Amino acid sequence: MNRPVKLPMICLAFEFTSDRRSVAISDGSQRVLSQVFHDRGRTTPVFHMIEQALAEAQVARASIERLAISIGPGSYTGIRLAIAAAQGWHLATGVDVVAVDTFEALLRQTQRPAVAGPRVLGVNAQRQEFAVREWNGQSWAGPLHLESADLLLQRITGGQPVFGPDLGTWIRGLPSTSTSSELAARADALEAYPQASDVALLGANNNPVPPETLAPVYLREASFVKAPPHRHIPGFTD
Repeated sequence: MNRPVKLPMICLAFEFTSDRRSVAISDGSQRVLSQVFHDRGRTTPVFHMIEQALAEAQVARASIERLAISIGPGSYTGIRLAIAAAQGWHLATGVDVVAVDTFEALLRQTQRPAVAGPRVLGVNAQRQEFAVREWNGQSWAGPLHLESADLLLQRITGGQPVFGPDLGTWIRGLPSTSTSSELAARADALEAYPQASDVALLGANNNPVPPETLAPVYLREASFVKAPPHRHIPGFTD
């Protein structure tokens, strides 16, 4: 019995987890048709980026058959913006939506000829912590986890290949007592940014999810502060 042939689908992808945001379109067969970048300022011109990507790819809006969203970890605001755009598009058109692990996209950008074998990927998670995952050269060598900024700096100064968005900027912003001139000089070489082109290609193989279930990857447990007890003020709360 012949199995039905899986036809490629035109995919629109969003990668808003870092300061270097991007939108891309692929043809569903591992070929990127266009990619548009925007370095984050006060606003991200989402719809302008989409229109530019469509124009460069020579693809009509109605031809988009899948949306791929990079869900983090990374900029919570950026991810929420991408999710909102995808949910709105889905409501208007009904096209499939897929979620893509940001670290899978980031890994593709670190697979350079000069960097073979194991490496560490890190994304700034604020509060002096990084979201970190290790690659052993063939597969992930453990789960995604939070790691102190001090420990990540020790990895870098110890010679481990470490890559991530804005790592160079972070290193240059450290006190001079924390870094050597040699490390500061090669800080830019540590920077790698996930790109929407990879999100589109990875998303071609992912299963669709209900758009309303999309949420940013968040590694910290939610904490709630209990409200103080009601205070009785005679004449005001009687």
